Amino acid sequence: MTDFYQKTADEALEMFNSDKKSGLTTEEAHERLEEYGPNSITQQKSKSAWDLLWHNLNNLIVYLLLAAAILSFAMGETVEGIAVLIAVALAVLTGFFTELKAQKSVDSLQSMIYTTSKVIRDGDVEQIKSSELVPGDIMVLEEGDAIAADGRIITSRNFACIESALTGESEAVEKSWRETYDDEIPLGDRRNVVFAGTAVTRGSAYVVVTETAMKTEVGKISGMLTNSGGDKTPLDLELDKLGKALIIAALIAGIAVLIAGTLTNQPFTEMAHISIILAVAAIPEAMPAVSTITLSRGMKTMAEHKALVKSLSAVETLGSTSIICSDKTGTLTENQMTVVEVVLANGDHFEVSGNGYEPVGSIEKDGKEIDPNDNEDLIELIRDGVLCNTAQLKQSDDQYDIVGDPTDGALVVFGAKVGLRRRHLEEDNWEKVAELPFDSENKFMVSVYDHDNGKRTLIMKGAPDVLMDLSVHTDETYQKWQSANEEIAANGHRVIAIASISDYQGSIEDTELKDSLDNLSLNGLVGIIDPPRTDVFDSIALSQAAGIQVKMITGDHPKTASIIARDIGLKNYEKTMTGREIDHAVDTPEFEEQVRETAVFARVSPENKLQIVRALREQGEVVAMTGDGVNDAPALNGADIGVAMGIRGTEVAKESSDMILTDDRFGTIVDAIKEGRIIFDNIKKYVAFLFSCNMVEIITILLSVVFLLPMPIQPLHILFLNLVIDIAPAMSLAFEPAEANLMGRNPRSRSESLVNKLFLGRIILSGSVIGLTAFGLFTVLMANNYQLIYAQTATFTFMAIGQLMHIFNVRKQNSFGFDKSLFKNRALVFALLLSVVLQMLAVYLPFMNAVLGTAPIGLITWVAIFVAAAISTIVVMLLKKVINFN
Repeated sequence: MTDFYQKTADEALEMFNSDKKSGLTTEEAHERLEEYGPNSITQQKSKSAWDLLWHNLNNLIVYLLLAAAILSFAMGETVEGIAVLIAVALAVLTGFFTELKAQKSVDSLQSMIYTTSKVIRDGDVEQIKSSELVPGDIMVLEEGDAIAADGRIITSRNFACIESALTGESEAVEKSWRETYDDEIPLGDRRNVVFAGTAVTRGSAYVVVTETAMKTEVGKISGMLTNSGGDKTPLDLELDKLGKALIIAALIAGIAVLIAGTLTNQPFTEMAHISIILAVAAIPEAMPAVSTITLSRGMKTMAEHKALVKSLSAVETLGSTSIICSDKTGTLTENQMTVVEVVLANGDHFEVSGNGYEPVGSIEKDGKEIDPNDNEDLIELIRDGVLCNTAQLKQSDDQYDIVGDPTDGALVVFGAKVGLRRRHLEEDNWEKVAELPFDSENKFMVSVYDHDNGKRTLIMKGAPDVLMDLSVHTDETYQKWQSANEEIAANGHRVIAIASISDYQGSIEDTELKDSLDNLSLNGLVGIIDPPRTDVFDSIALSQAAGIQVKMITGDHPKTASIIARDIGLKNYEKTMTGREIDHAVDTPEFEEQVRETAVFARVSPENKLQIVRALREQGEVVAMTGDGVNDAPALNGADIGVAMGIRGTEVAKESSDMILTDDRFGTIVDAIKEGRIIFDNIKKYVAFLFSCNMVEIITILLSVVFLLPMPIQPLHILFLNLVIDIAPAMSLAFEPAEANLMGRNPRSRSESLVNKLFLGRIILSGSVIGLTAFGLFTVLMANNYQLIYAQTATFTFMAIGQLMHIFNVRKQNSFGFDKSLFKNRALVFALLLSVVLQMLAVYLPFMNAVLGTAPIGLITWVAIFVAAAISTIVVMLLKKVINFN
């Protein structure tokens, strides 16, 4: 691979046999288009409808249900088989249509470069489709142009580009064709080349195209995207474990029945049928449907809180996030350069409030707000910053933006805050008569204005060290300026100096301005930053209190990044690591530990970001990566959860992410993590509820087999319980509010199972208590010579009521759930009432009697059922208090 930034302009032209005046011929361009292909990015293929359908079919619980349905049909139990197939269809189709709706096929990278470009062909400037650019083309770039290919600058004038989407740096990058490099340098420091996906913010240039399509820096990032990600989320892994647990439970139940039947000389056919019943009882048929619906509701809730989640599993994965790797520019900061402090020649120091480009804020001195109009020197400094400037402040509705250089824009906004705008000054007889644009060689800009009946003023702004050397002052004054400059820089602020000649008598020829700077007076220094977003400090504090590490990853200078990290309250902000250090350490045994210990990663490349994410995931962390630029896309794609900014984010970042923030607030990420934790808690609750209910059925049937009693319930009773009675309360658990200590506990580790031994112990214990009670009720009824159908109906009804009452033990992890908080979940109240009504219909409706094999039961039996259910619920509650199974 050729590093074109290490070539001179003439060498680059020679390599491509191109001429900077005439460019390529039309014939040459067509030949090269055939050779190199169109200037377009290979896009990732979105999932087809069939892929999404298979994703929802390829599930262990679905396989178990299908096996149970086939066995039911084989045994002649057609109604049972159909009922199970209905459960399969409900689970699969719900997930399919939800994911189909959520998927957005965004042609992000292609749209990024599908523009028009000006090139020189056959000696004339032509406008062509960017997809037709080829290596050797001479691009003509001017302020505001989008750059559609990588290239070496061959001539330039006052040329600067915004590369924040690619490098993460918020400041415009000065470019010059004269720059050459012998050594390898980071992407953001290559001043003699331009990159696809960036834009011209100032000046003009001619550029020879060196790379197109997948060979551009954007193309390389796209290649990284296709090679990263694809790992299963924590929820996917947990559901796989659940499926395996169900297989084991079904096998154990079936084998136990066959063994018991063999030992008691029961007919094999009957025992096989009972085994099928137990298999159906072991499988929570409602699980896939409830999981999908719960996660879908989570997607909707997060969308209401400005977080668009693109996949169901990602909703829950957010809740287990242990590290947030956050891009700085535009995520933790506003991505809007802002004046924050001013030092005048007399030593006065002022602080400026207000973030971003909105011209709102105040000026303070010694902690007290002042009226800037009362300080003539301050007003003149602000005025000069506005006049020696080419940026423009634009307003669209309530949004403000800057056209031009962001640093210039900060000075324009500063002026607008005190009522000074360039057009008003020009109307007030400030007429520009000469200008020397800023360039990287001079490091200053000069403007000359006529005003006040012919009086002429020269204004200069630029690098402090340059203006200090050019201005007239004593050694003592020089040292004061030097100290002030260092103090502002130590705060992580970019320093701009403003100087003037109040009665300028020199030349107004642009080429001679820099040679006529006698009597230049340095009037002040301005500190400019890309300020932190207003909600970031509290959000980071909440994250860290919840045991979530926050790491800053940026393309900025390490010192600047560390100071921003300090200001937003990041722990261990002083521990930094640069991209170059990562490159040297990535293959060492200590790398993963270094990444864990580091809080701020600076001057990093897109590949470095992905290496950081992978190192953290290798240590078992669940990583959320936030970002908005092209440079963030590989890490967004490779993290457990990629979080893109919806307002400032590039389409590349959005396409690569799992979640898009529509308000760009870092706080929304924390809100989403909280919602993810709620969802995981609620998943855990309905898993406990459904498994406990199934355990009730298994225990009751096994005891009946062991004691040679008739079946206490019929197969259709089990399906009715699992698909009708249990499903509404289980679904309503998705609406449970957050527990009090939700954000005060550490995130669960990637290795922590949803269904661990302690959790299973609680399920088995509670299911056994209710199951023993059900068996006891059935035994008493049979001992008192009740008809089998009556005893089965009563046992069936007890299971329904007992399981519904058991939900009060499930909805609170460490307390009983029958309290005033119940009415915060109106869905649960409604679900419980609905399930009771449905059970009564199953008992008393003649049609249901015929289908389900039930019979009406009397008042005394109802009293016995409720008493038994209350006793079993209290026993489970007391056992939960004594034995902590959480």
